[in-house]
Amino acid sequence: MRPLTSVAAKLLRAFARRMQASFTYDPAVYPLRSREERWLPTSAGSVRCLFYWPQVEPGVRLPVYLNLHGGGFVAGIPEHDDSYCQRLAHNLQCLVVNPDYALAPEHPFPDGLNQCFAVLEWLASQAPKLGIDPWRMAVGGQSAGGNLATGVARLARDHAHLRVLHQVLVYAAFDLQQAPALKRSVIAKPLLSPGLMGFFNRCYLPDPTQAGEALASPARSSIEELRGLPPATVISAEYDLLQAESEQYGSRLRLAGVAVNARVFEGCDHMFTHLGPEPAAEAAWQQIEDDLRQAFAVGQGDAA
Repeated sequence: MRPLTSVAAKLLRAFARRMQASFTYDPAVYPLRSREERWLPTSAGSVRCLFYWPQVEPGVRLPVYLNLHGGGFVAGIPEHDDSYCQRLAHNLQCLVVNPDYALAPEHPFPDGLNQCFAVLEWLASQAPKLGIDPWRMAVGGQSAGGNLATGVARLARDHAHLRVLHQVLVYAAFDLQQAPALKRSVIAKPLLSPGLMGFFNRCYLPDPTQAGEALASPARSSIEELRGLPPATVISAEYDLLQAESEQYGSRLRLAGVAVNARVFEGCDHMFTHLGPEPAAEAAWQQIEDDLRQAFAVGQGDAA
């Protein structure tokens, strides 16, 4: 790892920690039983996670949503998604777990992915104690978190002790192999620039040959590699540099027989679910909520 890369990553993280979403929800509107911080001892190292517990009757086995924050694999913290996790936990009556996964360049691919999957496995292993249903799990995230969510869903496929019913992929990075300079936006200065995207990729993939691996660039997967994955919500933004690869990945999932609910939000850019415009952000979160509710309901009927 080059010293200048490490310094730049730390400065970016410091800046990211100070960022606040323009569009959030009032926590008083979505009361919880509790919000707590836990350190989970996983096979991929100890991971700090935020847990959002809904108010439910005793004895109810909760479905689980694993939320993976964005930040280009380099920056970002789970607290950036705090408001949205609280809404989902309350409205869906599910446990939401929001991990502070390992970041690049100190932890390049696949460290963060392995940690996220290890969190899912830890939750399943503790299901009786936690009062959760390991056969009704979902995973999702925004940007880099969406990329990680695809990997978690793939690693969980055919797992003996848990099931991922749904994946939520929001303006996700699906193709790390394509040069950022070749990605195009319909506006002159999109929020996510090719230069910033290139920096993220160099941090996350110090070995450029890894960019062609399916777990790093799911859009490069063969159709056979995508068969059997859970249904997906694929949300993208018209102005985002990542919009084309969202469309490409959604199409490939459909060719593999995976149900996809895709929507492109017009007049929106990267991070619109957090920065607005508010009507579009609210519509996106409502779609996520509706799709997860349907997935959890179906899973309740046919859980193993």
